[in-house]
Amino acid sequence: MNIFDSIKLETFRKKYFSHAKKHELYKNVLATKGNIVFGRGNDTPRIVFIGEAPGQEENKCGKSFVGRSGKLLDKWISELSLSQKDYAIINVVPIIPLNKESGIRKPTNSEIDYFFPLTEKYLQELNPEVIVLLGRSAASIFDKNLALGQIKHWKDTKLFFIYHPSYYLRKGGKGFETTLAKLKDFLNDQNK
Repeated sequence: MNIFDSIKLETFRKKYFSHAKKHELYKNVLATKGNIVFGRGNDTPRIVFIGEAPGQEENKCGKSFVGRSGKLLDKWISELSLSQKDYAIINVVPIIPLNKESGIRKPTNSEIDYFFPLTEKYLQELNPEVIVLLGRSAASIFDKNLALGQIKHWKDTKLFFIYHPSYYLRKGGKGFETTLAKLKDFLNDQNK
């Protein structure tokens, strides 16, 4: 079932939104008439992709990775032959982080830390076999020194670090195929 409509996650989702509304970033949601972004995907995924924070498109519709980076991530998911029941996509910060000029910025360490207890609970609720960390902000909640393609463990779950899709968009796709091949090999090893 879709995580936003999930009965299994209903109590947690209410707590998550309540916690988010208490953070200073929530003023960005109000100012932009946007949304707290809970994520998208299945409530019993085998794989969870974690990004950093919503952008403009995500803020508008309340779903993770629906803009340009999301389209690239969806392409990866398709090339990995994952079905909708296989994955969920969340962020370490569920609210759009804006600078003084109303432009998107990276979330700060203190913002990531504020949401970490709920990110951790979210992951426990979803209970995936694998967590794919998309970029340094996502990796920082576990180990900020992870290298591309490095595998770590968190509790009983394997972590796999790759760069954020926006990195590949900025580089004109350079390195994308190599990274995707590493991720595919890793996921294939998990299925054996």
